[in-house]
Amino acid sequence: MKNRKAKKKANPHLSESKNSDIVFGSLLKRIMPSPKTSQITVFVILGVLIVIAVVIIFLLIRSPEIRVLDEENPQAYVESCTREAVEKAIAILSRQGGDIKPKGAITHETEEISFLCFNYNFYEPCINQRPLLIEHIENEITDYIRPIVSDCFFNLESGLRKRYDIETSQMDLRTILKPKTVTVEINKFLKLTRNEEVRNFESFKMIMVHPIYNLAEIAITIANQESSYCNFDELGYMVFYPEYDIKKFERGDSNLIYKLTEIATGEGFNFAIRSCPLPPGY
Repeated sequence: MKNRKAKKKANPHLSESKNSDIVFGSLLKRIMPSPKTSQITVFVILGVLIVIAVVIIFLLIRSPEIRVLDEENPQAYVESCTREAVEKAIAILSRQGGDIKPKGAITHETEEISFLCFNYNFYEPCINQRPLLIEHIENEITDYIRPIVSDCFFNLESGLRKRYDIETSQMDLRTILKPKTVTVEINKFLKLTRNEEVRNFESFKMIMVHPIYNLAEIAITIANQESSYCNFDELGYMVFYPEYDIKKFERGDSNLIYKLTEIATGEGFNFAIRSCPLPPGY
């Protein structure tokens, strides 16, 4: 009997222990997330990270440049317009051996590429076709951009006539190539008058960084070497000037295609050479 009473007295403590376990378990469920909840949280975090990455990539990608007419800064408008025209001109010249419209060229990979040094006769060294290559490129750029820049001034003046009385002169421009630099100087008088306000512009200028001068200098060196020795050691040159990559493609018709690249910028210049050609069968 005593044992039974003892057991009955012990039962209340056991029930209290069970109740505390239940309460503790419910607290753990509230504090600790379930596996499904953890998975949902991970997916949400991943989704947020993906959205952030997409936004960053979108911001890093350069959006198309939109030229806005700023009547307070005609220089900026003309500079932007000129820069765009020069970039197009250089892209064409770089692919085609320094000519906008190549003459006496060879077709290579769908591109017409001009010869900088050429001789049709067998065994004879080539004759330099562009000894003044840099000056030639300057003239080519100038001729290409002149009508484009003229249109830019026409659009500028058309927009400004709504608010200003305009006096203007004929336009004259020139392109100047220097190491790593392309400059376009535009001589054109522009006078804007509104009430008592008078603004005079005597000239405009565009300066951009580009290695076309440096690449043309290398092309001249190669042409001179080919005309003297019927060969150019591109590997030796790259040892001394590792910032440039020079590739020479030998064709079966004794014509050579040179492709120059400035490694840092990826800008290039292509041209053709025909020097000391060998007759068929050699």
